[in-house]
This record gives sequence, C-alpha cells and structure tokens, in this order.
Amino acid sequence: MEYLEVGKTSEITEGTMKAYIIKGNNILVFNYNGKYYAIGGKCTHMGGDLSKGKLDGKIVTCPRHGSKFDITTGESVSGPKIGFLKLKTKKEPSYEVKIEGDTIKVNI
Repeated sequence: MEYLEVGKTSEITEGTMKAYIIKGNNILVFNYNGKYYAIGGKCTHMGGDLSKGKLDGKIVTCPRHGSKFDITTGESVSGPKIGFLKLKTKKEPSYEVKIEGDTIKVNI
C-alpha cells in the first residue's frame, strides 16, 4: 500500500465530498469537521454511485436504495429501503488519508 496524491484541500470544502478513481478504485474523499476521510465510492448493496448521494454530517446516503454509511469508518449505518424489506449492506472499504501542505493523499 502507498499514499497517492488525489487532489488539493481547496477542492473539498467543509461538509462536502469529491469522487476520485485511484488505481481503478472508486473512492470518495470527504471533509468533515476539517478532517479528511476516504471510503469506497460504490454502494456495497448494488453498486450505486455514492458521490451522487446525500451527505448529512458524517453520513452519506446512496441515491439508489437509501443505504447509509458512516464516512469516518465506512460502517453501514442502515441497509437499503425497498418496500417493506429491510436488507443489510456490507461495510465500505475505508482508506487512511494524510494531508501534506495542501495536498490530499490516500493510502491505497
């Protein structure tokens, strides 16, 4: 594993996210309370694009079926909502992030 540069801190303001493809991996980088976090960018339920989802605090919601993930850990907070069915989702992969100057690096 190695830290790879993904972007600049100015690209991701407080309370926002940005999608990157790094070595073939879809990764979302978040700025939450001034700290940067990175998790997988595809929902573990059916591959929905989390970058098109809603970010509310430290929770990102998949736009397809409503699965929710904690951006600080990648943990699934709740599964998809499909009618009356309650399904589970797997944890999103999470990645270590470090900031060097104004550069964001993610450990892939």
